[in-house]
Amino acid sequence: MKVINEFKLDLSSLPALTSTRQFSVLGENGAGFDLEIKNEDSYYYNFVTNAFQAAKAGLYNQVIAGGYIEGNITFPTITDNDQYDISLTANPLTTKHANRAEVRFGDGSLDINSSTGSNSILLTKVIYQYVDQTLTITTYSPNGTIELASQVNDTITLARGSAVNEQAFSIACSVSTASKCYRIIKQPAASDLFSFVTPAIGAAPINIPGENIYPTATAAFDGDDINGAITSGSVVRMDNTDLSAVIKVGDKITTPVTTGNVNGDFSGGATAITMGGAVATIMAKGDQVTTGDPAHMLNAGVFLVASLDSTNVFSLDNSASIANTTELIFSSRINRSLTTVTVVETSGTATDFTMSQAIYFRDNAPLTFFNQKNYRWPISNYANIVKEQMVVEPGTNVTTDTSLAIYQDTVTLFPNTLQEEIIVKEEALAVSTIGINPVITRGDVSTQAGNIVFDKQQILALAGDNVNIGGYGTTRLLDVSGYSVILSDLAIALTPITTTTTGAVDNSTSVPVTSRNGILDDVSTVSGIGINPALVDPTVDTGAGAVTGAGTLVLTAAQTLESGATLTFAGAGQTATITGNIQVVKAGSANQSIRFDVEKLLSIT
Repeated sequence: MKVINEFKLDLSSLPALTSTRQFSVLGENGAGFDLEIKNEDSYYYNFVTNAFQAAKAGLYNQVIAGGYIEGNITFPTITDNDQYDISLTANPLTTKHANRAEVRFGDGSLDINSSTGSNSILLTKVIYQYVDQTLTITTYSPNGTIELASQVNDTITLARGSAVNEQAFSIACSVSTASKCYRIIKQPAASDLFSFVTPAIGAAPINIPGENIYPTATAAFDGDDINGAITSGSVVRMDNTDLSAVIKVGDKITTPVTTGNVNGDFSGGATAITMGGAVATIMAKGDQVTTGDPAHMLNAGVFLVASLDSTNVFSLDNSASIANTTELIFSSRINRSLTTVTVVETSGTATDFTMSQAIYFRDNAPLTFFNQKNYRWPISNYANIVKEQMVVEPGTNVTTDTSLAIYQDTVTLFPNTLQEEIIVKEEALAVSTIGINPVITRGDVSTQAGNIVFDKQQILALAGDNVNIGGYGTTRLLDVSGYSVILSDLAIALTPITTTTTGAVDNSTSVPVTSRNGILDDVSTVSGIGINPALVDPTVDTGAGAVTGAGTLVLTAAQTLESGATLTFAGAGQTATITGNIQVVKAGSANQSIRFDVEKLLSIT
C-alpha cells in the first residue's frame, strides 16, 4: 500500500472577504486520493471554476507523482458565518494514510485539525469563516460617579485574529446635568483601560473547610425583640416595623443567654424547679440549662426546659440536684443548632420572618443576626479567562475593593523565634475548574464553568448576580478578550465654554453673562476681546459652580467689556474628548470594547 504522509493547508479562521489558500497532499509516488470540500449548505467546491455548487464536485482519482500534488482553494465573501468540511479519501485498493495521532480538546472531543493521519481511508479537516467583528473604543465609569451623556465612540471593523495598522481615534462624553462640569485629573495612559468579562454567579456559595461564614453580627436595630412568645412553628414576629431593611435570607440567628436564681432546695433531685421570678421572662421550652459551676451535674449532660408549669415553676426533661439560690443559665436551642432566616416578611407581614427550623422563644427575647458571607463561589463561564488579582467591578452585592485571590487558612508555630513556621491548614485556588469540562464550539472554548475565590467574603445575596471581573491595562485586555493592542499619543481635552456678556462692564470684576453652564469657581479662566492679553487670564472667583443660565460672574481682576462680547472659559467644561492612536496587533474572536475609565481622568462638580 502506498502512503499519504501529510495534508497541508492553513486551517486558521478565514476572513469575511474572498481569500485564496494553497494546499498540498504529500505522499509516496503512486498514492491515489479524492479531495472534496463542502460548505455548511452542502455545496461542493469546483476546483475548475473555483466556486461552490450544488452538484457534487471535487478532485477525483488523483495520483501523486514527484512526492506531492498541490493546488489552490478560493473561499468566497460571506454575510454570515460559514464552515468548510474537507475530506481527503485514500484509494482503498492502493493507498492508506499515515498512522493516526489523535489530539483532543479539553472536553474530550477530538481536535481533527490538530490530529494527524487516519486509521481509515478518510482524513477530515475543517475551516471556519467568520463575518467581520467590531472593536469599539468608548468611555466608562465603573462606579457610575462620572456622568456620561452624549457618548461619541469610535469603532474599528476587522477580521477575527487579524491585525490593523496604527490609526487615529477620537471619543467623547458630556455631562447630563446642565449645572455640572468636568475637570481633568490627569492625562490618559494605557493603564487606564478597564476590560472585563461578566460571569453569572452560581445559586449558592461553596464553603471552604474551616471558613467562618458568619463573621460578624449586623448592627442592632429598633425593635429587634420578639413580639410575643413563640410556642409552635418557625414563623417569628418581631417588634420592628419592616424587617426587609435589617435582615436577609441566609442570616444566622442567635440570642443572648439569660439567668435566674432557684428559690428552694432541690438538692435531693427534682424535675420541677421553682425560681425566684417569673419563668416566662427568662426561658422557653427547649432551652438548655447550665450553671456557672463546671462541676455541677447540669454541666455534665444536656438538660433542657421541658415545660413552663406556672408563674415561677418550670420542669426539666431529666431530674437534677440543684441547691437553693443556685444561678441557672438558660440558652436557647438556636445557639447550639444552626438556624437561618429562610423568608423575610412572611405572608406579607413586614414584622414576620421564617426560620429554617421550629424553635420556642420567650416574649421580648432579643435576636442577633449574622449575614452569611463566603470566599468561594461557582461561576457559569470564563473560568478559563479570569485570573488571580483580577478586580471585581463595584456592584450592589459586591464587597468594596474586591479582587480574586488565593485563600489560605494558616497557623504560625513558634512565632518570633528562629523556629517560626507557618502551616497552611486549608488552601483554595483563586480560579479552579477541577472536574468541570469546557464546552467547545467551532474548536474554541465557548463556555468554561468553574469556581472562583474572592479576597473578601461576599454576602449571600450575590448568588445569581452577573459581575464584571477584569483589570486595567492592555495585558488585561488581552487576557479577557484576546485582543492585543498598542496605544500611543493619548490625550484628553475639555471643550472650552463660550458665552457673551449681557451688559457693558466698566472697570469692574462683576461680569453679567448669558450662560454660566460649565463654568467653575476658582478653576475656570477667562479670555476674549477686552480681556488684557498681556496679563494672565483672570479666574472666575464666584458666581459659577452648581448654577445654570444667565447671571453675574465675579472675576479675580477688574475688566472693561462691551455688551455682547464673546468670552471663552477654560479649565472646566461639559464635554471631554479623548484622542490617540491604536494599533491592533491581533484581534480576538468576538466583538469587544476598549473602555477608558474616566473616573481616573475626570472629576465632576
